Amino acid sequence: MKSSISTLFIIVVLLPFSSYAQLTNGGINAYFGVDGDTRNNYVKYGPVTGSILSDDWFSSLSSSYNVIDTSGASVYLSILQAGGNIGFNKRMSVPLYSKVNGKLWLDAVYGRDYIGSNSLIDSTGFTIASKNGDNPVNWMGGQKNFPDKDDLVDVFAHMRRDGTNVHDSLWFFTGVSTVGTSGSRYFDIELYKNNFSYNSISGTFSTAGTDAGHTQWIFDASGNIIQTGDMIVAVNFTPGIAPVVDLRIWVSQTTYSTITPAYFSFGPNFDGATPAFGYASILSKAGATNFGSGISNYSATPAQDTTYSTPWGTENSSKIWATQYQSLQFIEVGLNLTRIGLDPALYTALGLNPCQSLFSDIFFKSRASNSFVSQMHDFVTPLKFLRNPVLDYSLQPDTLRCNRSVGNIQITNNSTAGYYTWQTTNGNISGSNSDSSNININKAGTYIVSASPALGCPATRTDTVIIPIDTFPPVASIIAAIGSNYSYLQFYGGDTAASNYITPFGGSKGLLWNWNGPGGFASTIQNPINDTTWGTYQLIVTEKRNGCKDTALKTLSFWDFGTLAGRYLNLSGVYKNQSVQLSWSDNVESNADYYEIEKSSTNSGFNKIGTVFNLNSNGLSTVNFFSFTDNSPYAGDNYYRIKSISKQGLISYSNIIDINGDLPNSRKIYLINSFGEGGVSLACNTDKECSGKIVLYNIIGQSLESQTVQLSKGLNIIDLPVVNKHKSEVLVVSLFINNQLAFTQKALF
Repeated sequence: MKSSISTLFIIVVLLPFSSYAQLTNGGINAYFGVDGDTRNNYVKYGPVTGSILSDDWFSSLSSSYNVIDTSGASVYLSILQAGGNIGFNKRMSVPLYSKVNGKLWLDAVYGRDYIGSNSLIDSTGFTIASKNGDNPVNWMGGQKNFPDKDDLVDVFAHMRRDGTNVHDSLWFFTGVSTVGTSGSRYFDIELYKNNFSYNSISGTFSTAGTDAGHTQWIFDASGNIIQTGDMIVAVNFTPGIAPVVDLRIWVSQTTYSTITPAYFSFGPNFDGATPAFGYASILSKAGATNFGSGISNYSATPAQDTTYSTPWGTENSSKIWATQYQSLQFIEVGLNLTRIGLDPALYTALGLNPCQSLFSDIFFKSRASNSFVSQMHDFVTPLKFLRNPVLDYSLQPDTLRCNRSVGNIQITNNSTAGYYTWQTTNGNISGSNSDSSNININKAGTYIVSASPALGCPATRTDTVIIPIDTFPPVASIIAAIGSNYSYLQFYGGDTAASNYITPFGGSKGLLWNWNGPGGFASTIQNPINDTTWGTYQLIVTEKRNGCKDTALKTLSFWDFGTLAGRYLNLSGVYKNQSVQLSWSDNVESNADYYEIEKSSTNSGFNKIGTVFNLNSNGLSTVNFFSFTDNSPYAGDNYYRIKSISKQGLISYSNIIDINGDLPNSRKIYLINSFGEGGVSLACNTDKECSGKIVLYNIIGQSLESQTVQLSKGLNIIDLPVVNKHKSEVLVVSLFINNQLAFTQKALF
């Protein structure tokens, strides 16, 4: 960097511009290039160019920052390139008070003026005698043509601090291009403390200034500023030397005559339309005003000038659109307002706030001569500039959850980029980004942010953010049912209804299921099916909204289903008067809460047809009896079973019976003692011939014996294949008819 700066000074010395003027002939000030060019990271001092890290109005690289917003550039480009005569303005490319490249960017603005040449009419010109120092309400604007050298095209303004603190040096940068490039040019940049505007319909100006249409600067007896006011930068440019700046502030005649400012001196000039107020020139205590730098673009061969203008182009002296400025068409100035003594930060001990707006609007206009009070010609409609920064950021809080232990609070800057400090009363801040607009938090609690426009400014907005934590769990439960013929286990997971309860974060957003069990069983659906593999099954239910989990365990054995039901539930039925009357008994030990009556026409795919509640569960009887009438039986086979649901959610089934809707009797199956050797026989009364299979199981569900039988219509007595082999054992007897389970019961042999 040091070598680059040395090269820069050598370039300045070699140029044909003199350095005796009040401004240094160009330079890099507060990281901004005052070089007669508009591109960042690039310098152009006359015919000598080079690369140097710096900010500027526009960027040639997408990765770099441009001071002026370039959105919509292609639209403006197409209009202007086609010969359109439009005026528009653009704001700063980043929010007010943004910290960029170690500098505090307060504000920036660009204005494109209407052109007055040939058939094009400039609609923003002074139509009556108007001069600096007048009350602006006496000016009139409208369509006007004037010399090309007074016809403004592009105007720029930017204010920044040479650091990120409001007590760092305050710099004001401005740039102006005109249609004409020959001869001297004279223009003003007037900054209004209070609102200033132009009505294009009536051609009149309005001002909120109460001191002859302006706002005065006020000093205490020691010459310290206690109120800021309007300021004007009158620029006189003559090719061959740096621009000459006549810097003035609006004061009363009394102030000008009686006050000696603390940081600068009043110059010899005081101009106003009334004796009471006027613009007074200011000088440094040494009697000069070397307060910054200024330069114009220059090329020894004007036709070969390569000065970039804007992304939408400009207007050259030939009255045509162009991508580049012609030699001497663009003039830049940079002023150190802190060195001049106009920085509010110099007077904070006296009550001035360096964080409040210094100005409200900026007004570019041209003059006929170098006289401060000469006739004004062209102007650009007043532009908003440096109004009070409004901390209109938005806050995006977060919610901690079971699956989000670290959250963040995000601040989104809108018109102003603030300086933020955080504290918490009962939470914990685990990290933040460089400007604390995003903090990481890992504990629910109350967080307080204090916001100011910049470091060194008092907080002007405070917000309290409460970060909650969502740990409301779902409800996990397992209900298991046995499939027909004990061929599979049907699981029902959830409970979706119980999980969808009201919370401060809303109801359930859905559940995830994670099953595992014996034999490598695993599933991620709500209601999976598994082989009849006995053991402990686990279901983990996860709430999608917060990632919280609940776990349910259920150990299943053969006895949890039809086996125990065979002991308790005994179902019978009869077809009578075109309906089926069902009756069943249940041992009170089953602790049943209610019963569901299920029906099928094919002994599979049972459907619920009714519910009977166990209202006798607290009675003294050891066996309870229940009934249900099916008034809509099928013609032909009607298969029925009873599903018992206990208070603990245990499901068991009764035996299955087949009632023929056309016959008066039903199938009846039961165990009886055999005649002879004290064995056990199976009695089966059927209404038609059918094939069957008897299977014997031990108490853990293992198949021990099986026997195929042919059943005749009527009563069949079948000796079970058990004599001495399983003597004194408890076995389970099951009968399958037409490959469907028709009977199962436990018995002691």
